[in-house]
Amino acid sequence: MNFSIMLDKEKCKCCTNCMKRCPTQAIRLVDGKAFINNLKCIHCGECVKVCPYGAYTPESIEWCEEMHFSSYKYKIAISSTPLYGQFPKGTDICKVQNAVLKLGFDYVYDASWAAEMVALAIKRKIDEEKSIRPFISTNCPAAVRLIKNRYPSLMDHLILLKEPMVIAAMIAREKAKTKFNLKDEEIGVFYISPCPAKLLAVTDPVGDYNPCVDWVIPLNTIYGELYREIIKCDDKLCSYPSLKGTKWAVSGGQSESAGLTNYIAVNGMENIIQILDEIENGNLSNVDFVETLACVQGCVGGTFNVLNPFIAQSNINYILSSTKDESLNVDSERFDEMYDEGIFKFKLKADENPSKFSMKEAVVKREKIKEIYDALPGLDCGSCGAPTCYAHAEDVYNNESTLYDCVVLRANGKV
Repeated sequence: MNFSIMLDKEKCKCCTNCMKRCPTQAIRLVDGKAFINNLKCIHCGECVKVCPYGAYTPESIEWCEEMHFSSYKYKIAISSTPLYGQFPKGTDICKVQNAVLKLGFDYVYDASWAAEMVALAIKRKIDEEKSIRPFISTNCPAAVRLIKNRYPSLMDHLILLKEPMVIAAMIAREKAKTKFNLKDEEIGVFYISPCPAKLLAVTDPVGDYNPCVDWVIPLNTIYGELYREIIKCDDKLCSYPSLKGTKWAVSGGQSESAGLTNYIAVNGMENIIQILDEIENGNLSNVDFVETLACVQGCVGGTFNVLNPFIAQSNINYILSSTKDESLNVDSERFDEMYDEGIFKFKLKADENPSKFSMKEAVVKREKIKEIYDALPGLDCGSCGAPTCYAHAEDVYNNESTLYDCVVLRANGKV
């Protein structure tokens, strides 16, 4: 697995903010410094957002050089749905697309069109398959990894439809191959990403499919260049986005684009965890679809974005209200063909299949951890290097720590 969250230990002051906010409890304090367990990390970017000392940063990617950008004959940029909301209100979409082209790309494919197609696939699958309720969205890789790590019993609730980034890359790549008679290896597809979780979706997808994306470019690493090009750009050649697909940039947009009415749209990791708890307890079986997005306000709040998510959401809403829907809807015949061929669907990898999950084993494990937890003071002070006493109990169970690491027990002479 490639790792996209980097920690500068020299800047770490052991404040515990990151450890307390990590939704999968992937961070520990070791020898006075934070340590990330990359097997538990879901790349949500919470640590980047909450660290007051700037110790966490998304991995620095010199994309032109490290990814051999110039070695491709034809270079495609996939623009994410929140991209246009990162520039001042009223910025011409054509200017944004042409600014991307001037960074060295040959073609810009707007992910909003793929998002509209995936929305249609969501609606169809919900209508066709009545046995699972609620379905849970798979657009946000961080939310999917959260389910895999903390709620394995809910894996069979995932709707198992490829995210717009993947569908967009497939369509754009096929267009380039057909139009210019190119081979796969001659085409480079780069996704301009709002968040670090998309890198994980490319390098280690949950499903058994090829994402068709060669690399992910963090938006904030090219934002300055884009902005400078936008200011001086007068070009008008571009393709306008799908307004239905553009709604995916904000929380609730997937469901609204799909025409759903019986859904819950939840954003922010703490809120997602509360809703997943409800699903696990069987309390939301009367809901068709739960849309989960790790970042506040949805993808407009991604770690790689530049603007405040509420400002970005306002900009997206302005685009939706002020842009004429001249570009029409997706080709319904083309969509039907792709859906019937199974293009949108995927299967979980063998090690992620919910059939591998044993409730009996989980109950036994939980009981043993509870026994260890009951021996701890329950103060959640973090002095042992774990975020909570329960997390420390899990570490003891996994032989990654000992009861003796609890300073309260040591002070009381109980270990």
